[in-house]
Amino acid sequence: MDLVTPSNGLLAWQLGGFLVMIGYFGFTIYALIDMIRSDFRDQHMKLIWAWIILMAPVIGTFLYLSMNRRTKRKFRKFNPNFSTHSKLTNQS
Repeated sequence: MDLVTPSNGLLAWQLGGFLVMIGYFGFTIYALIDMIRSDFRDQHMKLIWAWIILMAPVIGTFLYLSMNRRTKRKFRKFNPNFSTHSKLTNQS
């Protein structure tokens, strides 16, 4: 009857597999939310990344998380130079 009842080793494998799946599900949800909130250089990149994440589950999620900074639009930082403006107004 030992073959029918689960042992402690089987329970540990099942619990470990469950924890891995929960972790992977968390990464997938994070990647999808980050993809939705991001602006990309090309207007169709969001659709392409959604397709890759959902159709190639393990590879697509980690590929997006590793490459997403290269495909996102770079924003200029706000760095005004007020010193040139004040010199122009002082000369008048």
